[in-house]
Amino acid sequence: MKARKISDQDYRELIKAKDLKEVFQYLRDNTYYGEFLQGLNPENLHRTEFEAHLNDLKIRETEKLMHYLLGEEKIFFQTFLVHLEVESLRILIRGIARKDDLESLRGLLVYSQNNSKVPFERLMRVKDWEEFKKLLVDTDYYRILEIYKDISAEQDLIMVEKNLDRYYYDLLKNRLQKLNKKENQDLIDAQRRNIDLLNLIWIYRGKKFYDLSREELIAYSLRGGLEITERKLLDLVYTKDLVEMKELLKNSEYAFLFNHTKTIDLFMERRRERYLHYMYLKLFNKADSGLGRVVAYIRLLDFEIEDITSIIESKRYRMGQEETKNYLIRPID
Repeated sequence: MKARKISDQDYRELIKAKDLKEVFQYLRDNTYYGEFLQGLNPENLHRTEFEAHLNDLKIRETEKLMHYLLGEEKIFFQTFLVHLEVESLRILIRGIARKDDLESLRGLLVYSQNNSKVPFERLMRVKDWEEFKKLLVDTDYYRILEIYKDISAEQDLIMVEKNLDRYYYDLLKNRLQKLNKKENQDLIDAQRRNIDLLNLIWIYRGKKFYDLSREELIAYSLRGGLEITERKLLDLVYTKDLVEMKELLKNSEYAFLFNHTKTIDLFMERRRERYLHYMYLKLFNKADSGLGRVVAYIRLLDFEIEDITSIIESKRYRMGQEETKNYLIRPID
């Protein structure tokens, strides 16, 4: 396993490419991704089809590694396929709210056909929210979604998504607790730090953009963080404004999220992912990390594919090279 499938120089060449076709040709002819792109025609290339092939690699690598794991480690690793499933449901639910043709979203869905019990093919043919929910009656997702009668309002949609997040991270936390702590402490800490970061972003955005009550902010926060304990979470929620919230965090491990006043909202998610990128790179390179190394490999692959997708998007919006770099997880000089 290699932590990185493409080099920094590969990134630079992709960033310099003038259009989608050149990005595709470089990846096909010069990188590990080439074998997964052979079936595509560069003369009739659609962005979503291109991205779907990259995401198929993510599924294949995850399923392949599962064969080498046993017991609780294998059960925990399967959680990453659940995350892809949840993200695909989120895309379809947003599509219903916008009254999209769900079939048109097919290329955006990333899930394991071998391991998912969600009937995605049937879901893509539904016409309304009630029909969508009924198709999930034999899955865990039905009990999460059944209480929502309507998702046309943005506020309702946010709550649906937060409940899906809660389901996934509760599952992750429960499976983490069953791992051997002595052997997997670094991995466990990494997962808990991600929960810290997600909660900080949730509270910040909930206060700034959604005008949510303290009760709502607390109710939809995730449990199981590392440094943001229950007490700390309450302190953050009860700050009177964002200035006080930032002040409370200025000496913490996570102050970097709020140190860029002009671009704080635009790149907050990128800062979270870059922090995780470095953390997983360190975990991958640690000689005795065991399961942690396997998880780090998949997460680093996630980030790399996300960066390639961002580069593809940059061609669509005709971004310059320096602007494109701002949207990448891996820092490229």
